[in-house]
Amino acid sequence: MGSPWLVILLAMAATAAAFGQGKITDTSDATLVAVLAMGTLTPANTSTLKTGQVQFRLRNKNGGGYRLDAVAVFTPGAAATVNGGDTIAATDIGVGITSIDSTASLVDQPRTDVILAGFSYDPTTVSVINGLTPYTNAAGGKATLADLLTSKKILSGNRIDSTATLGNPNYLLITMKFGFLPQYFSPSSFSAVITLTISNGP
Repeated sequence: MGSPWLVILLAMAATAAAFGQGKITDTSDATLVAVLAMGTLTPANTSTLKTGQVQFRLRNKNGGGYRLDAVAVFTPGAAATVNGGDTIAATDIGVGITSIDSTASLVDQPRTDVILAGFSYDPTTVSVINGLTPYTNAAGGKATLADLLTSKKILSGNRIDSTATLGNPNYLLITMKFGFLPQYFSPSSFSAVITLTISNGP
């Protein structure tokens, strides 16, 4: 198959919307877009994370397997004078792959799917102990968007389905989750775009 790519958009909006979740069920060779709106973030000393997730399907019939690469672009935008405060950064948003579901019919078994070290965790369940972001980095076991500012292979595995054709039900269902702790940031907004590209492995 070709190299379809998925764009996940994270954006702070001027509403009180929840972080939200999206699900992409299309398996055609096309650009797919999921949007997570974070809503208004109110400064607080809290241990409650804002969370969200995106689910998407991967198909590939290459005998040598598949790879999924990811790269993020993070754009903060100041809404007021910084006045010595901290601006929201890519290091404040945790990202992880929490599930690789291969229960669709005819998916090749056994599976040998491998998640890049540091991305195999659930950023929505991380404990907050001091009111500051609980995410470290991929090297520390809790990856953030900052780890994706340069392109990386975040997932790979053996052939998904030897009979894959457009429109068939044979795919891996991937769940990617995000977490963010509201803090006393300088007034600002931000947007983040994660581009995921699937190609023949390894």
